[in-house]
Amino acid sequence: MSDKPMVASLEKSLVDALNEKEQEGMTFLKIENTDAPKEVVSKIRKAVDELLTKNHSKEALNEYALQLGTVWGFMVVKEYNWSWKHIGFGGDGAGIYLVSPQNFYCCPPLYFMNKILLGNNKGLDGKNDNTVLLLFNMLNGIENKTPPKNYQVIS
Repeated sequence: MSDKPMVASLEKSLVDALNEKEQEGMTFLKIENTDAPKEVVSKIRKAVDELLTKNHSKEALNEYALQLGTVWGFMVVKEYNWSWKHIGFGGDGAGIYLVSPQNFYCCPPLYFMNKILLGNNKGLDGKNDNTVLLLFNMLNGIENKTPPKNYQVIS
């Protein structure tokens, strides 16, 4: 068995579902299509902070994660020219990822957002960290550093 991931384009039905979730997220955030990606991600970060201060059911947080994770992902596509792909790493690592232009890095935006909203994005201090804007900013120029293998997962 190869340790090379299986990478494929998303099926049309999945692309349509992502587009629908993006529109729901844009409506929730009151964002216009003309807003700059960094502005949008700043709004996502603020919305996540607000969501974390209130009690929501796990189902509601999962839905917010889909909407906000999809909007975040489309902002990465718009700002850094990443693309949506399905990647299978074997085991539990298969899913929807954003992939950098040279295939050096990938990021699972839906999982990433879900992890934050469910309180599982623990920092060194043991507290849940809202790293939505931080990760977005860290993607700027990331491909200037070549990882040991392609599709290095970051989140």
